[in-house]
Amino acid sequence: MNNEITVKLKCSIKEIIKILEEKRFKQVNEYLLTDTYYVPKDIEINVSSIRQILSQSIIIREFEKKAKNVITKSNPRITIKKKDIIQNGEIVNQEKIECEIMNAEDGKNFLQAIGYKQLMTIKEKGTIFQNGELEIQVKDIIKGDKLIEIELKENNEKLNTIEKVKKELNKLDLPVDYNDYFVKKAEIELEKLLKII
Repeated sequence: MNNEITVKLKCSIKEIIKILEEKRFKQVNEYLLTDTYYVPKDIEINVSSIRQILSQSIIIREFEKKAKNVITKSNPRITIKKKDIIQNGEIVNQEKIECEIMNAEDGKNFLQAIGYKQLMTIKEKGTIFQNGELEIQVKDIIKGDKLIEIELKENNEKLNTIEKVKKELNKLDLPVDYNDYFVKKAEIELEKLLKII
C-alpha cells in the first residue's frame, strides 16, 4: 500500500470540484466505500487509546465504483491495516492485508465466531480527479469531514516521496488545512463514538 497525504477541506465538496475543474482536473470516477470496524470482544475501549484500538481492528470493506454511469460492485474484503505513526502524527509507513470474501454477512459471522465485535461503520463517497500524473481523491465522509487524499507514486520521480506530494499539493493552492497532512478519518470517527459511549 502506497503512503499518502490526507488533508481537510475548508470548503464544500461542490466548491472543491469546481476549483479542481477550473485547474483542468478531469473526473475519472466516483465510488462508495463502506468500512465496518471490528475489534476483539475483550478490548477495553474506555481504557485503551484510540490508536491501540484501531491497531487491533479488522475491517470489512465494501466498495462500489461508478465510471461512465456504470456501477461496478467488488466483492467485500476483510482488511487489516498497519500504520507506523510517529509522535507528530505523521504516517511514515503503512500497509494493508486483504482477503476477498463472498459477502459481508459471512465476514461478520466469521469475525464474531473468532471473538470480534462490531465497533463502528464509516461510509465515504469519493470522486477521483486526474490532471496528468496527479490524482486527487475528494472524500466526503458521511456525517463527517470532507477530505482530499493524494497517494505517492513510487514509480514516478515527481511524486515518489511525501515531501514531493506535499509540494505538488501546495502549488495547487487549494482551500485545505495545510497544518495536518495526515488526517486519519478512523481516529476522528472513533473519537466521536467514544464521546457518546
